[in-house]
Amino acid sequence: MADFSRPLISKFMSELPPNPISRPVSFLRSGWPALLATLCIWTGFILMSRAAGKGVLTPWDVTALRLGTGGIIALFFLPRVKLPNMKVMALFALFGAIGYACFVYSGFRLAPAAHGAVLAPGCLPLATAIVAWLWFKKKPNRKQMIALLGIGIGILMIATDSLSAQGHLTGWQLVGDLLFICAAFSWAIFTVLLRENPMPPLAATVATVLTGALMYLPIWWLFLPSTLSLAPPHEIAMQALYQGVLVVFVALITYAHAVRQLGPQIVALTLAMVPVLASLGAVPLLDEPLSMLALTGLLAVTAAAVLGVRASR
Repeated sequence: MADFSRPLISKFMSELPPNPISRPVSFLRSGWPALLATLCIWTGFILMSRAAGKGVLTPWDVTALRLGTGGIIALFFLPRVKLPNMKVMALFALFGAIGYACFVYSGFRLAPAAHGAVLAPGCLPLATAIVAWLWFKKKPNRKQMIALLGIGIGILMIATDSLSAQGHLTGWQLVGDLLFICAAFSWAIFTVLLRENPMPPLAATVATVLTGALMYLPIWWLFLPSTLSLAPPHEIAMQALYQGVLVVFVALITYAHAVRQLGPQIVALTLAMVPVLASLGAVPLLDEPLSMLALTGLLAVTAAAVLGVRASR
């Protein structure tokens, strides 16, 4: 009896509809929720960094708060993770922790905040494509090239609007813009390193933040200019909590998970929408107007990012 029933049971089970409980579990593991969380935190990072650029703290102080706070949190998770070798940790820290933070916070001091909202995250897809091309000899396909071209056109439109509103461009602003582009390339290299050295997101985060703190904080304390003692407590607490907890720790875990599950191209192209969300949020929060030219450029970046994600699947 059992021998005859087994094929019938197998056929019956195969004809059952898929378990609805498995669908949300599969979606959560897909990497997309982590990518959306990263998108939200990075958008807030632009707005918070604009505020920091107009505040009392130096870029070196904000970097120290970012890595110091994140490093303290990383210590609690240290016994639970298996760290990579010292070379990988040093590269993670150099590009994903120290390099990116120093470049982007210094850029917000020298150039208008609108430039940073466009150049830092907006250039990330272009930087990632260039790094992947040089590193892996992986040339983007035709649709990806069209998407990257669309992102470049959108960035150019936003930059044109920003410069025309500014009235003139000083040498220091050019240096600031260059720093934003350097930040994008630094994070692009970190993205490729994550792909080349797969590990659990928590391990990658602890390795990056803790090593970055150990490498950077002594240099900051001994050699770099600081106005930490002059800053109001609420400014210090705000930057420490957002930059050190949400950006450097929570977002790094979600980012590493997204890169691991979806790949660097999809992640980079999706995060190209950060300037769009940050610029829209800056209208009510920072009282920054949004012109038609800038809005058109933002829509171009969004459309190109969506096209790039679909082309990368």
